[in-house]
Amino acid sequence: MDAIGPCLAEAARRLLRTEDTTLIVPQHLMDEALELSLAISDGIPKLIREPTVALGTDDSIQVEGISQLGGEEPSLSVCWVPNHADNLDLIWSRWVQQIRDLMVAGYPGCVGCGGPGSEGVWDETASRARTRVT
Repeated sequence: MDAIGPCLAEAARRLLRTEDTTLIVPQHLMDEALELSLAISDGIPKLIREPTVALGTDDSIQVEGISQLGGEEPSLSVCWVPNHADNLDLIWSRWVQQIRDLMVAGYPGCVGCGGPGSEGVWDETASRARTRVT
């Protein structure tokens, strides 16, 4: 697993266990984001409100206040997946696959199916140290 793998997994877990979120994406990902929101609604029936989708900028994907893929480094309360390769579409694809894999495994209603690191407390500071390019 590469350095951003654990970040992607944590960002996926946060999305799947949080109700009534807003997924903010670039224009070219709007249709895919709407499909993902519907898949989450269908895949996790206990969620009362699936993520809503909103238009954002071209340099990042955000789950408002919870996680961010790409863009400028946010506060430590946000799980950040840096985009060092400047390929946000690749990060998006990997993240969506992680979300779908977790849903198939039964997350968040299962025990131990969240993957490595899912049972402990997430350390955002350590994550950023691992993914920082020097």
